[in-house]
Amino acid sequence: MPQMIVEYSDNIQDLNCQSLMQDLNHALFDTGLIGHPDEIKTRIRANENFLIGFGDTHQAYIHVCLYILMGRTDEQKAKMADDLSKCLNAFKSYDASGSNVQLCVEISEMPRAFYRKTTQ
Repeated sequence: MPQMIVEYSDNIQDLNCQSLMQDLNHALFDTGLIGHPDEIKTRIRANENFLIGFGDTHQAYIHVCLYILMGRTDEQKAKMADDLSKCLNAFKSYDASGSNVQLCVEISEMPRAFYRKTTQ
């Protein structure tokens, strides 16, 4: 079920998207909190139009939002956030050309009662 959306400012160049998604999926699965790797669905997109503060051009970001179903403990959610953050901090396959890069991880919970999934 986990849905992971990675967004980054397009002033980050040469981001190896496949490698970042692979690393994040492995980090999430390695928490032991996901039943099967095929449950993780990850996508990535560059944000062409963004503003950080009042427009400081020496700022950039990579933001990971993980959507999970409600029911995990605070400790489990913290472990996922911590491990994804460590992974993101270790990832260096991009060029930010001297920019200060903000690396963010967010965990969002979805109510089980309102989530639907089918497979065909």
